[in-house]
Amino acid sequence: MATQTVEGSSRSGPRRTGIGNLLKP
Repeated sequence: MATQTVEGSSRSGPRRTGIGNLLKP
């Protein structure tokens, strides 16, 4: 599930940077 969150966040756009930053610091 974590992989999908990272990919989805990155694909969604720079709107969900919080999640991406937490998973990919």
